[in-house]
Amino acid sequence: MRHLTIEGQLRRELDLVLVRLEERGRAALIDACSEGARLGGDMFADAQVVASRNLDELSYERLSRQAKVLANALERVRDGSYGVCEECGGTIPQARRRALTGVTTCLQCQERGERLGARPPTTDRIPRRPRVRDKTGGPDEEEI
Repeated sequence: MRHLTIEGQLRRELDLVLVRLEERGRAALIDACSEGARLGGDMFADAQVVASRNLDELSYERLSRQAKVLANALERVRDGSYGVCEECGGTIPQARRRALTGVTTCLQCQERGERLGARPPTTDRIPRRPRVRDKTGGPDEEEI
């Protein structure tokens, strides 16, 4: 087996994703044309048709995102920035690039971004005054 360059590997992977996208698009068009005939008024059967269509759409969207990531990675190979973290400028380890072809950040920057993204924005929070209850557990006089 011949050794492919990273650009060749990315190009091959992108080509495979594009072929799958084309096949999904063609299948979706055929399904859309015949969907009316498949809906028969049976609530459960119709729900299965709709659920199947939704899964197909999700699959198409996933493939589309993957194609964009691969095209972006190819562009970074061409401009010499592939394997360089977009956040810190450090080198992304080869094992990480092999596992996640389109990765743009090193592990440390990825984790930092996830931690920062997981925090709720402080400007959206409105401080609330705790409710005061009387000693019996009922509402205080202001709530009555």
